[in-house]
Amino acid sequence: MKMKRGLQEFAGVLIGAPGPSVRRSLRRMAKVRDRNPMVARFISERMARRFGVYINPKSILASTVRMPHPVGIVIGEGVRIGERVSIYQNVTLGGARVGDWQAGNYPEVGDDSTIFAGAVIVGAVKIGRHAVVAANAVVTKDVPDHATVAGVPARVVRVADPEGPVVPAS
Repeated sequence: MKMKRGLQEFAGVLIGAPGPSVRRSLRRMAKVRDRNPMVARFISERMARRFGVYINPKSILASTVRMPHPVGIVIGEGVRIGERVSIYQNVTLGGARVGDWQAGNYPEVGDDSTIFAGAVIVGAVKIGRHAVVAANAVVTKDVPDHATVAGVPARVVRVADPEGPVVPAS
């Protein structure tokens, strides 16, 4: 029996695509993190070898985090990521300096945010809800809710009014 093309693509996503596989691994890691840290570390190292994604087992990610192209993503120890956040390839989230793990200086990403390819978010930075971090931006300061940041270092380029049209930043 011949499978239809749509069904073949769906089966390919379930079997071989890295996005769903990484998401499953993240769920497993979150389940065992507190009970058995060695198994969580093993799952983390396996993701790094298999998909090129390093996520520290001590980081806290919501179960609804999306990684459409999970390659080269690095998420450090104390990072907190909210609900429905999209993270694209080659994104780094972590401490800004050696020893930040002792001080807890790690980023926190708000719900419904998007972090595009190549972005770097370092230090004790808070990314607001519904914020957008542009590709290759380097974020070292807090980002307000509904803002879009771009550049090196990242600056607010626009702020979207949640109830109206987009307002350019001044």
